[in-house]
Amino acid sequence: MPFIPIRVDELAAVETICAKILARVEASKKSLRGIIEEEARVQRGLLSALCLGVLRNYKLLGSLIRLCDKRYWAKASQRLQSKWLSLVVAYELVFRREYVVKERVAELLGNHELATCLDRVEPSEAYNTLPRPRRLSVKYSVPLWVVRYLEKVLEPSELEKLLESFQRETPLWLRVNIRRIDPDKAIRELHSLGIVAKKDPILDDVLQIVDVEPGSLSKLDTRKYYVMDRFSCLVSNIASRYVRGEVFLDLFSSPGNKLAHIIWRRGGIGIGVDISPARLRQEKQLLVKQGVGDADLVNADARLTPLREESLTLVVVDPDCSSIGRLGHSPETRLFLEETGPQIVYRLSRLQERGLLEAYRVLKRGGIVVYSTCTLTLEENEIVVRKVLGKTNARLLEATPLIGIWSRFLPKTQRLYPHISKSIGGYIAVLEKK
Repeated sequence: MPFIPIRVDELAAVETICAKILARVEASKKSLRGIIEEEARVQRGLLSALCLGVLRNYKLLGSLIRLCDKRYWAKASQRLQSKWLSLVVAYELVFRREYVVKERVAELLGNHELATCLDRVEPSEAYNTLPRPRRLSVKYSVPLWVVRYLEKVLEPSELEKLLESFQRETPLWLRVNIRRIDPDKAIRELHSLGIVAKKDPILDDVLQIVDVEPGSLSKLDTRKYYVMDRFSCLVSNIASRYVRGEVFLDLFSSPGNKLAHIIWRRGGIGIGVDISPARLRQEKQLLVKQGVGDADLVNADARLTPLREESLTLVVVDPDCSSIGRLGHSPETRLFLEETGPQIVYRLSRLQERGLLEAYRVLKRGGIVVYSTCTLTLEENEIVVRKVLGKTNARLLEATPLIGIWSRFLPKTQRLYPHISKSIGGYIAVLEKK
C-alpha cells in the first residue's frame, strides 16, 4: 500500500496538500478527517472544506475534465496524486470561480486551455444527456451501483432529496452528560464559550449547535460534552431505556461513543467487545476522555464471545456495515464503495446476522437487543432482522423515539435519512427475547 508523504517544502499551495491527502485517503482507506489531523500543516478549516468539496464532487469533476480534454484526464488518472490535483483544481475552477486566480491554478494543471474550458463549462453539461441512474451518479458523485440500489428502497422524488442531502454537511450535535449538568445550564455555559446551541426537540440530552466561534469546541470539558451525530445519540438513547443499573454489552463497540453515552445517561457497567486490539486501545482512550470508568473492554470476535448464555439483559449491536448513510458526513466512503461494488453488502450481512444471533444467545429471557447500522440497504437491515426473528423466538418492539420514519419493509423498525432526520442515515430495530 503506497504511503503518500506530506512534505513541508510543498505547502505553498493548499491545492497540492489537498491532492496529496486525498491520494493517501484513496490508497490507505483511512478517513479524510483522520489524515488531516495527522498530517496537515496548513489551516485545517480551509483544507478540510476544500477536500470535502472535492470528494463530494469527484465523479462530476472527472467527467468535466474528460469533457474538456479526454487525453489529459486519461494521462492524469494513471497516477493518484496527479488525478487528485486535477480534481482539486477543477473543483476550484468550477465551484469557486470568484475566489481563485485562474492563472495560478492553471499553472498547477499545467494546461491553460483545460483551465479556460473548466472556467467556462457548466456542471450540467457532464450529465444532462445521460439516462437517469447514470445522471444521478455523476451529478451527485455517488457510485452507480449505490444509486441503482437506492432506487429500490426510495420513491424517485425522495431519492434525489437524499442524494442532494449527501452534498451538504449534516448539522452538528452535542450530547450532554445530564448526570453532571442540566441541559438549560449547559446552553448558557456553552454560550460563554462561544457556542450557540439549542435543545433537540426529541432527545432530552442532545443539543444542536447553531453557531460556533473558531476554536470553541476544543475548549469543551469532554466529561460533560461530546460531539456526536444525532443518529448515534438516538441509538444509545433507545438502549439506555432498558438499563436497570446492571451490566450491559456493546458488541462491535469501537469507537465506544454509544457505550459512553449509555453510562452518561443511566449508569451501569458496560462491556465493550471488539476484535481489534488497536481499536480497543483507542476506545479506552476515548472512554477516559469522557470520564467513563465503569467499562470493561474485551478483545474478542463479536460473533463468538466468551460470555455465558443468558447472562445479560441488554445488548447493543452496531456492526460494521457498508456505511451508505455516511456518504455526506464521510464522503470518502464513496471511493471505498466504488472499489468494493455491491458484493460488500452481502459479505457484511453475514457478519451482521451472526453478531445479532450472538447477542440473542447471551440475553436473558425478557432481555433487549438494540440493533443499528449506518447504512440503508435491506440486506444489512430489515432482512438481517427478519432472518434472526425466523431463527429465534424474539419479537420486535417499537424503536422509539422516532426521529426518522417507520420502515415500510419491517414494521416497528426505524429508518433515518439525512434530509428527514438531520443526521447521518441509518436503521434501528429493537428485539426482545421471549
